Amino acid sequence: MTEARDDDAQTRIRRAASLKERIYVAFTALAVIIALRAHDAHPDAGLALATLAITVAATVCAVYVADLLSHMVVHSRVPERAEHRHMVTGTLGAATVALPPLVCIGLAALGLYDGSTGLLAAMLITTATLVAIGLLAVRRLAVPRMQRIMILAGEAVLAVGVIALELLSHG
Repeated sequence: MTEARDDDAQTRIRRAASLKERIYVAFTALAVIIALRAHDAHPDAGLALATLAITVAATVCAVYVADLLSHMVVHSRVPERAEHRHMVTGTLGAATVALPPLVCIGLAALGLYDGSTGLLAAMLITTATLVAIGLLAVRRLAVPRMQRIMILAGEAVLAVGVIALELLSHG
């Protein structure tokens, strides 16, 4: 019975780490998208696509290094093969949140619409992704529904604050 509880705890810890990584990548992508929109009235979609892709790749690499180092600090050893596999798949999985905005900007680069529209669509879809991540985070909490709603409201206020700070820094 204790072994089953340990496995369940490990699953929750991995799920929480994956969620956290997705939030980091999504906010990083959003910051880049906002910066690209703020600095150019007629952004080049190809350049925006390359900038976002490179930033996401760099963020994923940074998340992997942070996971690796924190594992070694906590466990005083390098990760075993299975632990490392979970680390790599979780880190790479975090990059999936950047796919929708990359597609939006990629479609603009292909000429379906202009770069400004592509960045706006990318900003909206990344914001929606953050909302979805929040919903996934609280759906299994063992707290009353009203508390879940309050948690989501708090997350929304913090997210709006982050976005406002990003806009302020580029305004």
